[in-house]
Amino acid sequence: MVGRVVGLLNELGRFKSSLGVIAWAYALAPALGSEYVRRLMEEKLGIDVVGKASEVLKELNDMRNRVQELMRDEEFMSYIESRFVKADEEAVKIGILEAASSLKGKLAIYRLENNELDKAEELFNEAAEERREIGDYENYLVLRGWVSRVEAIRSSLVSDGLTKLVDGFRQLYEEAFNKGRFSMPTANYLSIASGTLCEYLVSLALMGDHEKINKLLEEHLWVLNANKQVSVLTRLMLNALLSPRGRLSSELEGKLSVNPEELIDAFGSHMYREFLPALSVALNIAKPEVGIKLCEEFNDEVCIDLVLAVKGNSVAVKQLREEVINAFNNSLKGFGFDVESLINEFRGLVSGLDGRSLAQLIAPTTSMPQLALILRALINGNKELAKAYVLYGAASFPVKLRTRLYLEAYKECCDLGKDEFRLALAKLFFFHI
Repeated sequence: MVGRVVGLLNELGRFKSSLGVIAWAYALAPALGSEYVRRLMEEKLGIDVVGKASEVLKELNDMRNRVQELMRDEEFMSYIESRFVKADEEAVKIGILEAASSLKGKLAIYRLENNELDKAEELFNEAAEERREIGDYENYLVLRGWVSRVEAIRSSLVSDGLTKLVDGFRQLYEEAFNKGRFSMPTANYLSIASGTLCEYLVSLALMGDHEKINKLLEEHLWVLNANKQVSVLTRLMLNALLSPRGRLSSELEGKLSVNPEELIDAFGSHMYREFLPALSVALNIAKPEVGIKLCEEFNDEVCIDLVLAVKGNSVAVKQLREEVINAFNNSLKGFGFDVESLINEFRGLVSGLDGRSLAQLIAPTTSMPQLALILRALINGNKELAKAYVLYGAASFPVKLRTRLYLEAYKECCDLGKDEFRLALAKLFFFHI
């Protein structure tokens, strides 16, 4: 597929066409989002994808000042005509801005993941304004949410900084829930509104505003639940942040509780399939014999060994423990600092975990369910499992900023009554959501 795209880009390049700039913008976006695609693009085209993206953005900005000239370009206008009902000056501007904001959004996420927070925030801001300029309100809200979350990640989140953050999320919430726009929401808009609401709720939880949170949940719980993953992660986060600072009212506790079935329903597709039976047994959703029967459907010995480890089989537990330690050690290869102390700390943590905890530790394939399981362990008072999870997360999903945030959380882990740990958890949440 990359080869075909490269062929098309080279063909367009022969004509030095403005249409080629648009093509480059859309071709570079997936390369910025995937290391594998990026490597292939760079190999086949002999370019630096990030540098090329910045170059294309400059060209797109120049095209915004040449709209009249572009309208005389038959090739370019044939593209505009294929996309818009009316191929006028406004359509040309929208076509350019759509390509620019799409590329900027991807480049911003790349900068963010590489811990370049200032550059990421600037790009998110520019892309958001471009989306608003063309009336794409849904993508505007998504990008504005990113701006606020980047601010949250780089802020100290204390005193005036926290007040400013809450105010920013409140303004975004009010925009998303504007009566005119929210009267007949689409499924996509509901999902976006769900994310906006969760950001505001968690910022309020950092302030300890139980009353406002309860009011928002009474009114908008159905919106939060429009996105299962957002709903589960947010309710777990609220539970973790609010419980230590005063007992939750029974009313609020009922709204925030997350049962194991909900967690698996939301994140099951982000777990290793052959590990799901053992995870279901570990979370008391299924009995061991049911788990083994499910494993037989996979025809997978590893699956059965995992269930046996959860059941308490000493041989299976010992084998699983060593496999978890080896996986952690292998994940640390390529880290740019001394990892020996981390290896020793992780081995010490894992040596105290039983099969039930070990099965939970290795089940996620992505970082978001990892965070959900960390929060669940904290809420249940299982600090040792939570601490192992946090350190495992730093190694297992090696994105520069995410690794930094996990290690910062590990340093402060795991007292939910401690401000430093609560804020470290909140930053992890804002990165993932």
